[in-house]
Amino acid sequence: MIREAIIKLSKKEELSVYAGIVFLSKQEKDKFITQYRKIINEIKCSYCNEEKGKCTKKCKEIKNTNIKNSHKRRIMNYINKYYTIALIIDNTRVYDHIINNKASKGRYIDYTIRRLIKSTIEELIKDKKIDPYKNVRLIINIDEQSTKSNGYYNLKDGLTEELLHGIINYNYDITHKNILFGKLDISLSYQDSGKSYLVQAADLIAGTTRRKALADRDDIDIIDHKLLFP
Repeated sequence: MIREAIIKLSKKEELSVYAGIVFLSKQEKDKFITQYRKIINEIKCSYCNEEKGKCTKKCKEIKNTNIKNSHKRRIMNYINKYYTIALIIDNTRVYDHIINNKASKGRYIDYTIRRLIKSTIEELIKDKKIDPYKNVRLIINIDEQSTKSNGYYNLKDGLTEELLHGIINYNYDITHKNILFGKLDISLSYQDSGKSYLVQAADLIAGTTRRKALADRDDIDIIDHKLLFP
């Protein structure tokens, strides 16, 4: 299971980052949510603007942009117990015609996400955590907010093609071989970050990764698996 969040692909920013957490079972995901919710419940009142004794239970979403450093360290220490991934894009090296065109940007993001997911699965196969000859169910949940600015054009079909059948790039005479040999079931959905602890966690990973990458792209030690583009 992969959860992803985004800091936008834009010339206004030097880097854009997708990040997420990989779960290899529902039990692992549920365990993560239970403890993450417990941490949020312990700190959320310090972000509330309501007067004491007049709580409306409408808690402010804790994001990378508003979280206190001490709380971020606590949450990231917990998140780092799980398998984290990140895609880091150097916006200064992406062609203007891609960034300035919504359709082109969407296709580029689809491509880079496919590369991140494929390389992550390759690592998990290498570590013998996934058997490529058994059936695989891939659940991908993405922050729905990112679809409003970028779109997702053919992510599910593109992943199926690349993971199960392989892709031939005739323009460059390059063949990308398939890495899975059983059946593949892909579920792609979009989540409201205000209601999803998983997307909120991915947002914190993305923000922390971006800060580390801006300081030194060769020293992003908080991520288990990372991919840099272009």
